[in-house]
Amino acid sequence: MKKIGLLSILLSVYALLPGANKDITHLKNIRYYPGEAYTRVVLDLSAPLTIKEKVLPGDPIDRLYFDLEPCDFAKEFPTEKKKRITVKSGYLQQIRLAMNKKNSVRVVFDFDKIGKYTMFYLTSPFRVVFDIFQEDKKTAPAPTLQPVDSSYSIVRQLGLGVRTIVIDPGHGGKDPGTENLSLNLSEKEITLDIALQLKSLFRETPGLTVILTREQDQYLALEERTAIANSNKADLFISIHVNSAPRKSAHGIESYYLNITNDPWAMEVAALENKVNGKSIGEMSDIVEQIVKHAQVSESKVFTEHIQASLVNRLLRKYKSTQDLGVKKAPFFVLAGADMPSSLVEVAFLSNAAEGKCLRSPAYRGAIADGLYSGILEYIETLNKK
Repeated sequence: MKKIGLLSILLSVYALLPGANKDITHLKNIRYYPGEAYTRVVLDLSAPLTIKEKVLPGDPIDRLYFDLEPCDFAKEFPTEKKKRITVKSGYLQQIRLAMNKKNSVRVVFDFDKIGKYTMFYLTSPFRVVFDIFQEDKKTAPAPTLQPVDSSYSIVRQLGLGVRTIVIDPGHGGKDPGTENLSLNLSEKEITLDIALQLKSLFRETPGLTVILTREQDQYLALEERTAIANSNKADLFISIHVNSAPRKSAHGIESYYLNITNDPWAMEVAALENKVNGKSIGEMSDIVEQIVKHAQVSESKVFTEHIQASLVNRLLRKYKSTQDLGVKKAPFFVLAGADMPSSLVEVAFLSNAAEGKCLRSPAYRGAIADGLYSGILEYIETLNKK
C-alpha cells in the first residue's frame, strides 16, 4: 500500500481534537464520484470529527476502515446506504457501514487492492473527503516535488500536452454567489453564461475536449467540481467567478492559483468563495503548505498568468477602464485536490456600478469568454515550445 500526501484542510484545529465536541455528530450522507482510475468519496457530517483510518489486508480484498466517534446516523441518511454501497470504481468495490458500538459508526472501504489515496477535511458544512487513485503496477511512483521554476515543472519536463479542459461556472442552484439586487443579477447566472460561451468557442478547436461542471442552474458542492475534473482526467481546470467588495469603487480582473497567502484581500476573497470566515483561512496556512508541495503549483501559476494577461488585453480593446489587479495566490477549496494545473478567475466586480452594468451585456460576457479562450490557447502553445 502506498499513501501519498495526506491533505488535511482543518479550518479550526482545536475544534477537531478528540473530546473537543461532546455532542453526538450525525453522519448525514456518503457521496461518491467515480472515474475510470479515480474515485472521490465524501462523508457529510453535522459537526467536526477527526478520524484515524486503518488498513486490514484481506484475501483477496484489502480493507480500509475507520470509526466515527461519537457519531450515529442522521435521520435524513439514505436508508438504502445504511449497510452497503456498491461502487465498483477503479479499485474501490464497495463501502460498508455498521454501528460498531454505541455512538460509533464504522465505515469500511473494500478494495481489490489499495493503491494511492489522500484524505482531507472541508467545512461549512463539515465533510471528510477521500481521493482514491488506481495505480498501475508498471507505473513508477510519482516523486514529491517542491515548487520549482515554471520552465522546469514536471509538466514541461515530461513534454505533456492538453486534451481535456474542465470549465467550472462558479456557484449555482441554491447558491447564487454574490448578487446585485438593483441590477437583478447573480454570480451564478453570469458565470454559467460565460462558461457556455467559452465552451462554444472551443468547438472550432480540434483535438480538445471541453467539459463543464454544470450546464444549467444546478448546485454543486466544491469538492464535486474538482472530482469532475479528476475523474475525467482533465489536463486543465478553470473556475469562473464574479467579485464583490464593500468598497463600491473596487473594479478590475484578478486571477488566483492555489497557494498559501498573507494578503488580507486574497484571504477575504477566498473566504467568500469558500464560505468560511477570514480568521479560519488564516489559521489554515501551515496545513495548506502541504498542498503547495504538489508539482502542479508552479504550472498553475504560469497557466493563471496567461489567463489574466489575455483577459485584461481582450477587454481593454473596447472597455478602456478595465483594471489589471494581477495574479495572486490563495487557498481556494474548489482548487484543492486538483491533479492538473488549475486557476480561479474573478472576471469583474458585480458590486461596482459600471462593471455590474457591463455584466448585463451579452457582448461583455462574450469578450470575457474570448479572453479566457485566448489565454488557454496561449498557455497550451507554451507547452509545445522547446
